[in-house]
Amino acid sequence: MCLAAFAVGVSEAFPLVVAANRDESHRRSTAAADWWKEPSGILGGRDLEAGGSWLAVDRRGRLAAVTNQPSPQGRTFTGSRGHLVSDYLAAPHAAERFCGERARAPAEYGPYNLLLFDGEGLFHSANRSGAQRLAGGIHVLSNAPLGTSWPKTEFAASGLAAILDDGPERADLMRRLFGLLETRGPQHAGSGGTELHWRARSVFVRDPRYGTRSATVVLLSRDGNLMFAERRYDAEGQRQGESAFRFSPATADALQASR
Repeated sequence: MCLAAFAVGVSEAFPLVVAANRDESHRRSTAAADWWKEPSGILGGRDLEAGGSWLAVDRRGRLAAVTNQPSPQGRTFTGSRGHLVSDYLAAPHAAERFCGERARAPAEYGPYNLLLFDGEGLFHSANRSGAQRLAGGIHVLSNAPLGTSWPKTEFAASGLAAILDDGPERADLMRRLFGLLETRGPQHAGSGGTELHWRARSVFVRDPRYGTRSATVVLLSRDGNLMFAERRYDAEGQRQGESAFRFSPATADALQASR
């Protein structure tokens, strides 16, 4: 059960704040976040089986993220949902138009949530509910339609709001956001309580077969700098690597600091 939390226009210092976990089979081949060679100009992790991504940015400062929704049993689809991310960032698409066009092709992809940031606005589309521009504020998605409240999404929304209310500096903000994404154990308060599957109640999913593979934090600062940081985890939930990138979308002069 993936998680994607967005704050748009909430922090004066950081107009866009993103904190997201990717939950996936530990056997699925994946590349760590980096600048892609083809198509060029895209920064993010990459699914090496289908070639797309779950969350990435481009040199212009645009961002795309996708979460899956459950597919009907036995159905197959011609398109990979990860290509929604790479297709948007690979060309100068208008976010609202791209959302609308893909939402009108419901049979091509399995059910999904797509979030696009074009530098000014945040847009959501799904092949079950169409496309819309989201108001400023905090929005949290998992593997369910927009607006679905699960204990993990409610916990993430309140946690993100509390962090931003404190107005931390960039380094402390990054640290606290990763701390939020690494919250272990199921949440019991909120909608659904203990009736939902434990993955719908856990921000960080530790499971030997299907669990949290990576956590990503993206910050767009008021002065135009973009920070993109990723942590990667093994099947035991232990950190296996971390990468951080900082660049100015206006000049696309990228500086990388990896460890």
